[in-house]
Amino acid sequence: MKHGLVFYTCRTEFDENAIRLMFKTEYFTYEKKLLLMRVAFAAVLLAVGMLTRLPIGVRILCMLVGVWLLVAMDFPSKVRAEGVIQRRGGTTSQVHLTFNDTEIQVEQRQRIPYASVDRLVEDDAYFIIFQNKQTAVMAAKAGLEPCDPDAFRAFIEKKTGKEFGRNVNLLSMNLFDLLGSAKGKKRTKR
Repeated sequence: MKHGLVFYTCRTEFDENAIRLMFKTEYFTYEKKLLLMRVAFAAVLLAVGMLTRLPIGVRILCMLVGVWLLVAMDFPSKVRAEGVIQRRGGTTSQVHLTFNDTEIQVEQRQRIPYASVDRLVEDDAYFIIFQNKQTAVMAAKAGLEPCDPDAFRAFIEKKTGKEFGRNVNLLSMNLFDLLGSAKGKKRTKR
């Protein structure tokens, strides 16, 4: 059952890469405080490894763990994504989204009212619309009908009252991103 006029439709293919991206985006969007703590702990370990007079084995171990914490920043999201990929047995699926005047309809099974949207994230290939940490839809830019990503972005921002942010990682964040993350605010604007 459709509610009102349909403005956009989108068919998104969920393959292994899309699943990994979804989990990574969720992690970097909702786990900023955990990421900041991880960076702080890594910095402490690196400082202990470089600046103390502990035995060399302990210092090396501290530096190795500190570097791993920084390099494998999205490790928890990778573990979750790989679990889903294994359960799916490598199958690819498609999800059909309908964007009408009041809500997003997912395959005739689920409805997400625009008023319940929590966050909007965009990357080069997808618009990711989060209702909460556990519920999100991915709209592939290439799968939009009509295919006008700029108009779609404006439509969703108007309907939700929120702005799309870019998915940034801690290595590319600026001071305003970090301050916003610590306060739980939006990511950088386009």
